[in-house]
Amino acid sequence: MNSDLDVRPRLRRGLWCAAYEIPLGSRLYSLIFLFVLAIPIFLLVLQTTRVVLAQSWGNSLDPATIQRAIALDPANPDFHFALGKIILLNAQLNTQAAAEQEFREAASMNPYSAIYWSGLGKACYSSGNQPCADAAFLRAQQLAPTKPQFAWEAAVNDVVSNQSTAAVEQLRTFLRLQPDGLNQTFQLLMKGFGDPNIVWRDLLGPSAEVAVKFQFLDYLAANNDFESAAAYWAQMTAKKAVVPLAAVGAYVDKLLAGGSYREASLVWRYAVDGNELASQKVGGERNLVFNGGFERDLLTAGLDWHSWQQPYINQNFADRAAHSGVRAFRADFTVPQNSDFELAYQLVPVIPNQTYQLSAYVRSQAITSDSGPRLRVLDPQCNACLDIATQGTSGTTEWHQVATEFTAGPTTDMIRLSIWRPRGRSYPMDIGGQVWFDDVSIRPVSAATAGQER
Repeated sequence: MNSDLDVRPRLRRGLWCAAYEIPLGSRLYSLIFLFVLAIPIFLLVLQTTRVVLAQSWGNSLDPATIQRAIALDPANPDFHFALGKIILLNAQLNTQAAAEQEFREAASMNPYSAIYWSGLGKACYSSGNQPCADAAFLRAQQLAPTKPQFAWEAAVNDVVSNQSTAAVEQLRTFLRLQPDGLNQTFQLLMKGFGDPNIVWRDLLGPSAEVAVKFQFLDYLAANNDFESAAAYWAQMTAKKAVVPLAAVGAYVDKLLAGGSYREASLVWRYAVDGNELASQKVGGERNLVFNGGFERDLLTAGLDWHSWQQPYINQNFADRAAHSGVRAFRADFTVPQNSDFELAYQLVPVIPNQTYQLSAYVRSQAITSDSGPRLRVLDPQCNACLDIATQGTSGTTEWHQVATEFTAGPTTDMIRLSIWRPRGRSYPMDIGGQVWFDDVSIRPVSAATAGQER
């Protein structure tokens, strides 16, 4: 018998059996492999679902829902913080301790979060735990030393707990980080302690910039504490401080609004003289009008010119077609109409019963109304006591002087000088065209009394 014939059938049977055994084994292994892979995927999906659901509950405003989020994800400090905020906002005395506990839990989970410590400080203060509040606010400020929010919160805590020294220190930090926070700083200290010396002496001190000191004087005047403002102003002038004119404008405006005309004029004159800006003297007499030649940019504050945009009028305080110097005031009446216009005004200190000469140089181009622009003087406290104007300018004219005299009343210490166009009363009433003013001046008529200028 041929042995090869015996081997081949057996080999074929073996290969046939193997061909059918391999697919069965591969399917089982595949199922096992897929099952092994499915477990972490399922766990990942489950974890993701849990996190998403917890986050959704954690964003709720309902304490019970947030507590469910905490139960689902107990390691997330944000949920404890959120629950503490909700409880604190409810402002119920019997729940303040619970709010404190939630914030404390969040801070213990993440001790490097300034916002968590800030929340703890608020909760501790609400529950009457002042040592805890002090420590928490201080810790928040230490963790975020470049964030003004936390220095401010620490300062507020110090103010309400009557710790003036600590409050001032925190507010200095706050102002270094947020220099435009002066007014809210003044307000916090004044409402908390009611003592302006804490601001002037402790917060500002001798080294504070003049502009910053004037901002406090402005604050005091705005709150009708003219007495304290005057005392601090006296301290500044006693030291011969040079005061920028721009710094005094707002303070002078507050004094004027409060009727303190004499104090306003003294402050303004001190700044003007200290910056060598006094108007040039002619024949020993000083021009009382500040910036009468319009050579300086307007401050629109203090005793400088005040102006505002008006419909159908273009105003230019730096026109090059000047009578003298390089600048003049020009007004263009772009749409003819018959209205009363005050184009600009300035408050000028005067001496009661003193006679003055008001003058200016004017020119015009095609002014259509016979009620043309002019200068006007009023007593702001009694219009019926003093109301006088120069002659108006109409048509087309070259530079020419307009002048008049007026006498201050027995109680008049400040007048309102205006560039003014009164409403027309006769045809043609509408005004159009252009007008220029330059070299506006007010000088005492009698040289003997000129030295009494206030």
